[in-house]
Amino acid sequence: MKNLKVFTLAVLLNSCGSDDSADSSQAAFDACGNPTSETVNDKRCLYTVSTLTQSFDGSGGLVVGDDGFVYVANFGDNLSNANGKKVSRVDPTSGEVTIFANGLNGASGNTFATDGKLFQANIRGQSISEISTDGQVSLFSNAGLASPVGVAFDQAGNLYVCNCGGGGSIQKIEPDGTSARFSTSALLNCPNGLTIDDSGNLYAANFNNSDVIKISADGTTEQLVTLPGSSNAHLAFGNGVLYVLSRSGNRLYEVTLDGQVSVIAGTGSSGNTDGSGETATFSIPNGIDVSPDGKKIYVTSKVPGQDTQLNPVLVRVVELK
Repeated sequence: MKNLKVFTLAVLLNSCGSDDSADSSQAAFDACGNPTSETVNDKRCLYTVSTLTQSFDGSGGLVVGDDGFVYVANFGDNLSNANGKKVSRVDPTSGEVTIFANGLNGASGNTFATDGKLFQANIRGQSISEISTDGQVSLFSNAGLASPVGVAFDQAGNLYVCNCGGGGSIQKIEPDGTSARFSTSALLNCPNGLTIDDSGNLYAANFNNSDVIKISADGTTEQLVTLPGSSNAHLAFGNGVLYVLSRSGNRLYEVTLDGQVSVIAGTGSSGNTDGSGETATFSIPNGIDVSPDGKKIYVTSKVPGQDTQLNPVLVRVVELK
């Protein structure tokens, strides 16, 4: 399970931070040694970005299986036409892209259960599909869902779903299919991405603003951080931190569970330039997950072109130098 991923990366990152024992009257420095007074730390010098695949249609969520393969859903061609029907499977070594499943309806967020089945949200179909290990698609639930996007399992096998529509809420679906509203809050402004930490707290990234919302095990909500930009994409928990994509800001952020923010890749300009985190670019990055060993962060990034088009995309890899 990806919630059990190693904490090696977090330990390395902490060693690169500024000295907490330093005199507070001295100038503050970010992790890359630059004088800063900003609230967002810069760790981009620590990372590299590379491109794994050729372009393909994969504008929805991204999840990494326990086998290390990357699964990318196709939301559709643009926001007003969620016509995507397929989930692709990407070889993490060769970058080869093959079709894993077909027959979805606006394939958005996705996650794996402990038995290896893929659960896929269908934003247009107002449902969650269950996909077997050989790619067979069946209906899991369509109860209480309103434009579902991000999904996450807890340790007990309950599935949590972001309802982007209907005012914004989190739905809980138990293993037997019982579906009930888990959390409703004005803070949930089209919750988009969803992930869960080792303590059972959920984190939702809003699509309609740049807030990341923490949802406790009892369903209460609080604003964890507001990221630079105007719209978040998906997010993932790994190495003891959150990795959050700013789709409007074309950057990847690290957010600690106490709300400390660092940018780790992206200039902010649109593109797909490889290189160091300081020079690399993304274009409306959306899907994200962390490899089982915690060493790689996989991100989908649009191939620049017509502004309204979300496809095609590339899978990019972010990792420590």
